[in-house]
Amino acid sequence: MRERLGSDAPDDFVTAMIRALLDQFPREEAIELAIDNAATFYLAGHETTANLTSWTLFVLSEQPELQERVAKEARSALENGVDAGLSDRLPFLRAVVDETLRLYPPVPRFDREAVGPDMLGEHEVNSGDLVSIWPWIIQRHRNLWDEPDAFDPDRFAGRRQERHRFQYLPFGAGPRTCVGARFAMAEALTILATWLSQWRFAPVPGRKVRPSGMVTLRQEGGLPLMLSTR
Repeated sequence: MRERLGSDAPDDFVTAMIRALLDQFPREEAIELAIDNAATFYLAGHETTANLTSWTLFVLSEQPELQERVAKEARSALENGVDAGLSDRLPFLRAVVDETLRLYPPVPRFDREAVGPDMLGEHEVNSGDLVSIWPWIIQRHRNLWDEPDAFDPDRFAGRRQERHRFQYLPFGAGPRTCVGARFAMAEALTILATWLSQWRFAPVPGRKVRPSGMVTLRQEGGLPLMLSTR
């Protein structure tokens, strides 16, 4: 197994995953599945995390007062350095990121293949049909959210609003939820707190930001911003 994975493999993570998969699959298939999942966890999540970071900076660049509030929290949280408890010291930044995920989910659409016949409301679903789920639409739906197009981090700050479990699903939902959700959130909060504690971000005059994406949600043509030190 060691030769198969290579000497530099993340042993603890992959080995634990292999052990769990060995209970359900033949040895060779379990190892292949573990490698695929590890690659997804460590590699595939980088683009979506980068997109989330970019969209958050875009939102904050458009709202200087909100950005200053987040920067103040970040500077205070970083007094103890970057450690395992950093995310817990950034409750408001977490609310800002959650609201960014609502409006700009890094994966605006994902598909599921029906394993058997079913009904989706009044619509018949046959085995093998692809059902598309759109967080972009669900998380902006006027029947589900008050002022859905407004950016309001208070939706997620303090006592969280009661909502349906499938009303907010930037990382998916159910048994196929994103394996790297917690890792991605911790990574995004650490990056944003570090940057915002040191720099101010402002929009480039005349630059219009347009969402674009097939698999992941990016800014069409990138997201240039003006930086200045604090």
